[in-house]
Amino acid sequence: MFAEIHQDTLEGGRNHVFSLKYVKKDSTVGYKARVRKCAKNLPGERGYRGNINLNHVLLLENLEANKQPFELAIDLITHYNGLRVVHTF
Repeated sequence: MFAEIHQDTLEGGRNHVFSLKYVKKDSTVGYKARVRKCAKNLPGERGYRGNINLNHVLLLENLEANKQPFELAIDLITHYNGLRVVHTF
């Protein structure tokens, strides 16, 4: 699943768009119907320096909210494209 999220494009040059359901830090459930991996270097003036291997945070782009970028912790994702995500370590 995480390998799919990291894909910028699919075969044929189409953008990889997917849906996510997640638990927010205040225990409410959030849902984004159309998101993709963010191609921008945000936030910060030096660019996005988040390393997924170290901090387990994804930088995504919400396509339904004017391509607003947001960060999401991997551990908070509960569903990817309607499929349940099981976090086993």
